[in-house]
Amino acid sequence: MKRLFLLLLMVMIATLAGAKFSVAILITGEIGGNAIYELVQKGALEIESEEIEIKIVEGGYNQSKWESILTSLAALNKYDLLMTFTEGMPASVRRVADMFPNQKFALLDGMIENSPPNTYSVAFKDDEMTFLAGIFAGLVTSSRMPGANTEKMVGLVAGDTYPAMTNVMRPSFEKGVATVDPSMDVLFGIVGSWSDPSRGSELAAKQFDAGADVILSIAGGSGVGVIEEASVRGKFVITVDSNLISMNPTVILASFLKHIDLLVKETIIQASKGQLPFGSSKRVGISDGMIDYTHDDPNFLSNVPEEIRSELANWFERVKEKGIPADNE
Repeated sequence: MKRLFLLLLMVMIATLAGAKFSVAILITGEIGGNAIYELVQKGALEIESEEIEIKIVEGGYNQSKWESILTSLAALNKYDLLMTFTEGMPASVRRVADMFPNQKFALLDGMIENSPPNTYSVAFKDDEMTFLAGIFAGLVTSSRMPGANTEKMVGLVAGDTYPAMTNVMRPSFEKGVATVDPSMDVLFGIVGSWSDPSRGSELAAKQFDAGADVILSIAGGSGVGVIEEASVRGKFVITVDSNLISMNPTVILASFLKHIDLLVKETIIQASKGQLPFGSSKRVGISDGMIDYTHDDPNFLSNVPEEIRSELANWFERVKEKGIPADNE
């Protein structure tokens, strides 16, 4: 009997020792053509190993299905960690987490306030990213670059309206522009979809017709239309999330980056070691090495004048050390 018990104990230990840490990643959208989710996939696959197992599920663009997919994954009771993304998911993650208190959840690029004990969330400091994009846009439009005009006007095209855009990104972009020149105007347009390049092109055309010479595109796949319209008119675009300059180096002057691939890897590694502080949330930015811009891209170096690059670099270091300046500074 004692031998049988020892044998069973050894089998259990061997089984546990060989078990992989299993992670299911719900993509709130599709990977193909989406720069941020291509980075998510890159980071996840880089961390996959003999100890860590990754399952990626694409949720598609029908937002009404995302919560039910997350619920289905939790109901399987087979994953050590469920990971998902964006500012549109905190309420859904909270509801599913309440239904499955023994399941661990991680929300990246979104924030769960007053986190339940089985959730962890980390959001980017989008204000830092878009403030710097505003600084850059203001510098470009007030320069003598070919394509820049005499109008004191820049544009912002958003894929949709959501709290982070309304409360953080748009105001921070406008603040960056005003920091360069308080008299500048910022045009704003909403596509209403993350995958409608034709509508993105229409909005860009309206902004260029109104006098903008550079547009910040935060529009996902719809931003392709913004880039195409700028190319036809000899104007400029700024992009976010990943480096898209190679798509059209004479049009896309700079990309302001979220290193979500690094964040995915860091989060999974910490969770696999039992070190992820569930029940908490945080924000990461420039000082954490999670927000950057294409300062070393060869096209950025060759197409953007040195005085603009130098001024942007100074502001990057200023925000890194002291944060975004207060309104009275």
